[in-house]
Amino acid sequence: MENTKNTELLLQQLLDRQEIQDTISRYSQGQDAHQGEDSNILEQWDNTFAKDGTVDYSAAGGTKGSYRDLAKWMRGDGATPGSMSGFSNWQHMLSLPIVTLTGDTAKARTDFFATHRGKKENNFNVHYNASGAFHDELVRTPEGWRIQFRRLEVYFGDPLQIAKLG
Repeated sequence: MENTKNTELLLQQLLDRQEIQDTISRYSQGQDAHQGEDSNILEQWDNTFAKDGTVDYSAAGGTKGSYRDLAKWMRGDGATPGSMSGFSNWQHMLSLPIVTLTGDTAKARTDFFATHRGKKENNFNVHYNASGAFHDELVRTPEGWRIQFRRLEVYFGDPLQIAKLG
């Protein structure tokens, strides 16, 4: 009987880790599925963050507040452009998260590398590369695992001018 309980616990932990990994990946999918003027990142983020989920992106000059505040800071609100408005395309690549499970809560650390391509209207083709880590506190909800709090850590960010456009 003991062996069965241990197997069930191990299986549940593996399933939790996989769901947490998917939750973390939905954040980047929300970013990358909506390029250029398409700002509907909340399509994925509403299934990534807890309803009252918060973030601290102050390491990049960003917002401390709700994940919806972060979406507005990144993509704007229709009247005011967001911090991503100077870029036409981007890609966010994630490492596998290191997850610590404690019942219905978890902590995860995920390294990332993100590359951003400047808009042609800027008269040069610039790429901005950034590397860092996401430090997440997650909670199990009836809908599945969600990010309750995310802190951004930046290792480096490098603007690279590739070529002058004619």
